[in-house]
Amino acid sequence: MEFVNHTPFPSLAFEGVDQRGQGFHTVVLRQTFTWNDAGELVFADDQQPLCEADEYFGENLQGSVRQESDLSGYKPRCDVIVNATAYPPQRADGSVPERFDVRLSVMRPGAPAPIPAQPYGLNPLMPASEEAMRNWRAEVERAKDAAAQGESLIEKVLVVTGERRFVKLNAWTRAAAALLKIGTFGIVRLPSWRLTQPDPAKAVPIRLERAFGGECRIDADHGAANKVPQKYRLTPEQIEAHPDAARPPVAHDACAFNPVGQGYIRDWFLDSVDLRSVTAPQIEYPTHPIGLEDFNHARRGKLDGGERLVAGLGVRPKGHPARAKLVGTIDQEFIESDAALPKDFDFAVWNAAWPDQQVDALSGDERIRLVNLCSPETPGVSRDRQGNAVLTLTLPGHLPFLLVRFENGAIGELGARLDTLLIDPDKREVSCVWRATIGKQPLVRVVEARVLSSGDKRAVTDRIPIEQEEVAHG
Repeated sequence: MEFVNHTPFPSLAFEGVDQRGQGFHTVVLRQTFTWNDAGELVFADDQQPLCEADEYFGENLQGSVRQESDLSGYKPRCDVIVNATAYPPQRADGSVPERFDVRLSVMRPGAPAPIPAQPYGLNPLMPASEEAMRNWRAEVERAKDAAAQGESLIEKVLVVTGERRFVKLNAWTRAAAALLKIGTFGIVRLPSWRLTQPDPAKAVPIRLERAFGGECRIDADHGAANKVPQKYRLTPEQIEAHPDAARPPVAHDACAFNPVGQGYIRDWFLDSVDLRSVTAPQIEYPTHPIGLEDFNHARRGKLDGGERLVAGLGVRPKGHPARAKLVGTIDQEFIESDAALPKDFDFAVWNAAWPDQQVDALSGDERIRLVNLCSPETPGVSRDRQGNAVLTLTLPGHLPFLLVRFENGAIGELGARLDTLLIDPDKREVSCVWRATIGKQPLVRVVEARVLSSGDKRAVTDRIPIEQEEVAHG
């Protein structure tokens, strides 16, 4: 198959295969926008290339993921990913709060209210009464003034705090707590740790490094290596299977939902390294504030429901248990087979956003609203009455599509699906990744990538004669 890109945007065609062994063609195209002082999205002078491999915030493939590769064959849903910094609202007296909300909203615009038909008298040739005309004009004005009710696709709120810590109480306080526990037969217990009050909030990157999670690792050359109890040391089998088998640690445990975060700790690690202060998370869900009880459950190895404590707006790690299971069953039968994918593979594994940031494919004309996720000096940002920084953007409504020329001489048009929306306010950049899949039968000779403006969009969507290849995803 020959691929011709008639657009000014980076695009690529490649082949894929599903879990049934059926091959298909995929075309992916990326558009990069910025916004002007009025908050209007315009094409960026420098169009970002397709992301061909996962990119990380840290060096050497470390830290949380900034963006995943664009070269997935198919995404069942659309990812809305925000890589932003949270800025506290400005109070009237110039002070800043210890904690504040940030918000991501995505709204699909509604249809304008219909204009009522002009009335007439006893027949179409007879004018209506003055009263009927007066009522009609009033209805027309109400219809014009009525705000079109759109559909809310995403409404996500996170709470951001200033710096805070889990701090171990001094020896005297812990001794008093132990005596109280003994004296009351365990009925009354005083905590041995406390969570400090957050400092006044500052700018906080909304990344998984600031959310709940983390790891406990002690290497062989660490001074505390000999202090790790035997029951917590890695077994020979665990060392052999460890990702860092060439330089395996003595002991290693991590939060399965977010190994790069903060606040997750184990008692064996605290005792081995004599750690008395642990950095607490700064990002949480308003419905699940992180407290001392969560910290205590984690350090005792009894943390249940840790998934609800990990809050973010960016990429959900591939290793997240809920996402990793979508890969399917990798057993000996699959390894020894010629199958490209497990039979229970689900293409939803390529959706990188958190589930509450995944929506059905966007149309390209949705409205995005960010609250406290931009610097107040960012062009297009306004302040509301509470001092929150608000940025509202509307996608421009362009439609990339494919002109498909088949070997049998037939020609068809296929609209692409917007399945990745990446918003980076710090860079003043919005990226839209469009994707289309085409079956290999009937044989395709040439595929041409083209783009329609928003004004011409309806014309092609009303006449597209071929459909996206049906890719199974569970």
